[in-house]
Amino acid sequence: MKKWQWLIASVVFVIIYACNYYGDISTKRVIHSIVYSSDDLVMMRKAVVNILSKDESQIPVSADISINQLQLFQTIDRFNDGFLLAYDEPFVLNALFDGLIVFTGHTKYNGKAISIVYDTGDTVTFGFVDDFYVLPYTTVTKGMVVATKKAGKLYVQIERNGQVLNMEETIRWLKEQSI
Repeated sequence: MKKWQWLIASVVFVIIYACNYYGDISTKRVIHSIVYSSDDLVMMRKAVVNILSKDESQIPVSADISINQLQLFQTIDRFNDGFLLAYDEPFVLNALFDGLIVFTGHTKYNGKAISIVYDTGDTVTFGFVDDFYVLPYTTVTKGMVVATKKAGKLYVQIERNGQVLNMEETIRWLKEQSI
């Protein structure tokens, strides 16, 4: 980085640190919500997309079949903060909306996992996937292939406004995606 970039980064750090240390509780809450949420990533992504987007309109020629496949689970069980959905058939996981991949890797409890922050504000984590086809901090568009899943159990956790959805809300969210 150049000297002026270091200077700007240092000034921003000092301001945030001072506000967090000396500020009132409402300032601390705002800083905490920015630092520990994905709202800033969604906001920056939308700004960059608006600047760089071309005014081309796309006409869909087929429906996204992975959405229907995602709903064809046999059973659903509570697991950690999310749910395990059991499938008899393999399928491809496509991005349900435009968004940003924030994690791909192996976790202790969810095996190979991928987390996507959608432009809708929802953060969806899929675990126990077999292969993923995107890297972290890659933007995805609706319908883009992000992972594959063989028959077996798939971990799903949906977070909206900082709260993890319960079983009824998760099932409703899955059903809404086919509309």
